[in-house]
Amino acid sequence: MSLRAALANIHNDRLWWRKILIAGALMLTIVGYPWAAGLVVESLDNARKGFPTPLPPWREWFNRYIIGLFAALIDFIYFVLPLLAAGLLLFCIAVIFLIRGGTAGWLAPFIAVALLYELAMFAIGVAPVGRLVYVEEGMAEDALSARPLRAALRPGARRVYAGARLRSLPAYAPTLLLAAAVWGAARSGLPGAWAMALLLIWLTASAVVYAHLVVAQLYAMAERIVGYD
Repeated sequence: MSLRAALANIHNDRLWWRKILIAGALMLTIVGYPWAAGLVVESLDNARKGFPTPLPPWREWFNRYIIGLFAALIDFIYFVLPLLAAGLLLFCIAVIFLIRGGTAGWLAPFIAVALLYELAMFAIGVAPVGRLVYVEEGMAEDALSARPLRAALRPGARRVYAGARLRSLPAYAPTLLLAAAVWGAARSGLPGAWAMALLLIWLTASAVVYAHLVVAQLYAMAERIVGYD
């Protein structure tokens, strides 16, 4: 299990950049995000079956959208839904404090807890493990249950999955650099800065897809080490 092998599996496809740029463009439409997620899930499935390269071609658009929709639901349940619930609680508490004339100093620890939760879910690797459960079983209800969390934390798997997540971190560097470039372009005030910012946003979205593909390759390798539960 190595980052170099994961990168090689992607770059051995001569059209890797074109497939990823298409996925990035689709992500920018918001409603097209499931297509990008579907590309990652199909790549994960191919890798765990022993065909890590080339990346899946852009075809069977309807099936890919449905596959990606379930992958997006996994992210929603573990990353977004808890924040929505916490946000509702935060709103209720804020109303009470406003009525009583209190200060907003209690917001900082609340936000810190929310950020720590998101970081923990990312570090555990619930999303990629959930996608492994989905492609193995083909049962969306299993992937949308607590099973991915149990699979990620089971004895003997935690260390391997943690290693996969750790090795995947450099793959997010292009995303961070491009996001910083977007911020710089938007603040530059130069002629054509917004057009440049839009181009950089497209590249940033494509970099996110690239990082997710690297993660898929690494977790497919990790599954071969720990086996499937």
